[in-house]
Amino acid sequence: MPAGLVTPAAPALPDTSVVLDMFVVPAPSAGSAPSAVPVTPAVPGGSAMSTGSVVLVVAIVLAVLCVVPGLTRMVGFFGPVAGEQPRRPAPTRDTLGLLTATVVVAFAAKLTDHVAWLPAYAYLGVVGVLLAAVDARVHRLPDVITLPSYPVLAGLFGIAAVLDGGPGRWVRAVLVAVAVLALFTAFWALPGAGLGFGDVKLSGLLGGALGWLGVPVALTGLLAGIALAGVWALVLMVTRRAGRRTSIAYGPFLLTGAFVGVLGWNAG
Repeated sequence: MPAGLVTPAAPALPDTSVVLDMFVVPAPSAGSAPSAVPVTPAVPGGSAMSTGSVVLVVAIVLAVLCVVPGLTRMVGFFGPVAGEQPRRPAPTRDTLGLLTATVVVAFAAKLTDHVAWLPAYAYLGVVGVLLAAVDARVHRLPDVITLPSYPVLAGLFGIAAVLDGGPGRWVRAVLVAVAVLALFTAFWALPGAGLGFGDVKLSGLLGGALGWLGVPVALTGLLAGIALAGVWALVLMVTRRAGRRTSIAYGPFLLTGAFVGVLGWNAG
């Protein structure tokens, strides 16, 4: 380089900034690597899952409405124990349909984030309303409905366990069902307990369905059912409509307690 010549200094880079949605992000200086801007990726299939849930719920409700006429005939089909009269007439098709649809829709709304569970709880809702109506009318919980529901629910929850990728809930549901069945059998054996053996068989079914959601849910649902039955018995005694030895239908109360337990379940 010839003497006397001076290389001019590079002009200073201007201090620029980029404004994005009210946030000022300084531009990187010369020679520095640009900082990474975190971007939240979109969840693929999110809207599809929501649409699928809605479609499944609608399909289940429509299926329930289709079987309601059959449910009404089934309630009237089961008579009381020999020598007794029905306590009340069979519910109308509209009443039974409204009650069944309400229970199923409530379950679906509660469990909409767990699509694989909906068939099992929809089945529980339909069978539960049917059993409650029969028991309230003739004080019976027919084995032909209760006993086949064990393998049906075991299969539906088994499918849900496979789809969810883990057998833990299914195993817990079975264990809770066995424990509840043993506990109610012990209560049934006590003198003056007032439980029928149909109530015992129903308790195991409800214990399994509630145990799927957790042991606290099972305790809440079963205790709620027992408490509701106790309050109703007390009301009947205070109003002199029943005595200490008068039998009441426990089934509707146990089923209502299970309904309360499912709706009170907290996923967190």
